[in-house]
Amino acid sequence: MRLWALSFKELLLLSRDWHALGALFIMPGLFLVIMAFAMSAINQDELPAVNFSVDIPNPSPASAFFLAALEKQLPQSQVQADTPTIQIALSPTFAEQLHDNPHQGPKLSFPANSDTLSRQRIRSAVTIALAQTRLWDFLIDSELISDNAPLAEQLQQVQLQTQSELKEYQILSSGAVGNRASASQMSVPAWLIFGMFFIVLPMSNSLQLEFQSGVLVRLRALPLAQSTLLLSKLIPYSLINMLQFILLLSLGFFVLPLLGLPALSIHGNELAYFPLAICITSACCCFGLLVAAVARNTEQALLLSAGSNLILAAIGGIMVPKNMMPISMQHIAELSPMSWALDAFLTLLVGQGELKDIAIWCYYLLVFALCTGAAGVILLHRRVQNTLWTSQN
Repeated sequence: MRLWALSFKELLLLSRDWHALGALFIMPGLFLVIMAFAMSAINQDELPAVNFSVDIPNPSPASAFFLAALEKQLPQSQVQADTPTIQIALSPTFAEQLHDNPHQGPKLSFPANSDTLSRQRIRSAVTIALAQTRLWDFLIDSELISDNAPLAEQLQQVQLQTQSELKEYQILSSGAVGNRASASQMSVPAWLIFGMFFIVLPMSNSLQLEFQSGVLVRLRALPLAQSTLLLSKLIPYSLINMLQFILLLSLGFFVLPLLGLPALSIHGNELAYFPLAICITSACCCFGLLVAAVARNTEQALLLSAGSNLILAAIGGIMVPKNMMPISMQHIAELSPMSWALDAFLTLLVGQGELKDIAIWCYYLLVFALCTGAAGVILLHRRVQNTLWTSQN
C-alpha cells in the first residue's frame, strides 16, 4: 500500500511539472514530425534541387545537347548565371573533342560551402550527360539519328540506349525482400527512443529535490525498506516510458498522414514490440538512477541528463544514421544503448523480424539496465546513509 502511495505521489508531482512533460512528450513529438519531413524527400528519391551555371564559350548543337542531358539528370534544379553557384565550364573546342581518347571533360568549380552530396550529384550528372553527348555525336555521325530532329527527340533516343530501370528492394530479417522503408519508418523509432531516454531528466531531478528538501531523510525515518523507495521511483517513470512508447507510435499512425507523410505501419511480430518496450524502459529508468546518484544538485542533474542523452544520441545513430559515419565511428556507436534499441526497433519495423531476431539487442539493453541500476542503487544507498547521519548531500 505504501509503495502505491509513493508511486502515486511521484506521478502527481510529475503531472504538475510542465517543463518535464514538455521534454518527455512535446519535444520528441516535434522532433519526430520535423525529421519525418526532413527525410521524406530522401526516402522517396527526391533529392533537393541543385543550382548550377554552365559556361559555354562556343555554343553548338553538341553543347545544347549536353545542357539538355545535364538538366535531365538534375530534375527540379535550376541553371543560374548571375548568382555565385556551382560552375560547369565547357572548353571552346567542346564539340571537336568529343571523340578524343582519353577525353578531357568540363571543368567543375564548387563554392567553398557546397556540401559533399551536391558535389557528388554534379559529378555524376556531368559524367552521364557527357557520356550521352559522346554517344549522340557518334549516332549523328553514323546517321542513326537525324540532326534535323527536335532536340528532345534526339535526347529521348539516346536515353533509350543508355538508361535502365532498376528495382530496389531491401532484405528482410527472414531473408525475403520487401519494399524500401518510408520516412516514417526511419524517423519514428529514432526519436521515440530519444524521447524515452529523456525520462532521465525528471527522474534525477526529482531525487535531487528530495535530497535537498529533506523529504528523503524523513521517508527513510519511516519503517520503509530501501527497495520500496526505489520501486516507488521506478514504477511511475516506467509507466511514463510505456506511455511515451504508445503515444509516439500513435503519432506516426494518425498524425503524420494528416501532414501528407506516409503513415507508420507495424511490421514483423506485433507481440515482439512489448518486450522491446520493456527492455528500453528498463535501460532508461536504471540509467536515470545512476545519473541521480552521481549528480549532487539539480543543476548537475540537468547537465548530466541532457548532456549524456545528447552524446548517446549523437554516437548511437539517432541524429546521424550510422551508415553515414566513418567505420571507426560506427564501432563507437555500438557502445550506445540507443544504438541497440534502434537496431532492434528497425529490425522489427523495417526488417519485419521476430522476437528471436532482436534477442541479442534486448539482452544488451537488460545488461546495461542491470549494471547501471546496480551502480545507481549502491551509490544512492551510500548517499542516503550519509545524508541521514550528517544532514549533507
